Amino acid sequence: MDSKKIGNLIYELRNRNHLTQKELADKLSVTSQAISKWENGRGIPDIEMLQKLSEIFKVDISEILTGSIKEKQNYKKEKNKKIGFLLLIIVMIILLAMMIMIFITSSSNGDFQVSKLASDNDLFRIKGIIAYNNNKKSIYISKVDYAENEEEKEYLNVECVLYEVNGNIEKRISTCNSPNSKDENQTFTLSELLENIELNVDNYSCSCEVPVCNQLYLKINAMNKQEETVTYNIPIELESSCVKAN
Repeated sequence: MDSKKIGNLIYELRNRNHLTQKELADKLSVTSQAISKWENGRGIPDIEMLQKLSEIFKVDISEILTGSIKEKQNYKKEKNKKIGFLLLIIVMIILLAMMIMIFITSSSNGDFQVSKLASDNDLFRIKGIIAYNNNKKSIYISKVDYAENEEEKEYLNVECVLYEVNGNIEKRISTCNSPNSKDENQTFTLSELLENIELNVDNYSCSCEVPVCNQLYLKINAMNKQEETVTYNIPIELESSCVKAN
């Protein structure tokens, strides 16, 4: 074994890993003088120190003893990591570009027209919108208010069903039920049951000949303790004024 070659290699590995003699000595639990002695070729680490140097510098003990590193073996993993990282970045850039192209393509189908939904009914007030372009139509009813001033009757639950009317044909579009209470026998007023009702039709297929069917109505079925159902049919109208939504 050539102590000078071993010392030069320890010196080179220490500098590659940006360690001072003291920092390396602390890792090995030896003195800085011992590190200096090895690097100057005036001594060789014992087997325990060689094992620790091998772990710290990630080299084989045999390479330390021969005083030379097989570069292609030591840095192959690092090189592969860098190549893999670059490939990952390239793939992410390609995916991002594809998503942008898809978004631009879908947006090119035309601006959405948005119209408010309203109800010409003394008992109920409905708030909602319908948005549409050449390829897609969506309906969102955000609020259904019961406007009766008299004392309200109480019910177990309520079901709301949105229908489209095309001539004599009725088409069910969407359904929503009031949330169930923990007590199945607990009753609520109609106002309370309708409080959390929402209807959302993300991709509404209209069967009418016009771009948006204006023959819609909401059916409300309220069931009481006697399991009797009270039904309300509420016509829904589209406001004539529309706005564009990008």
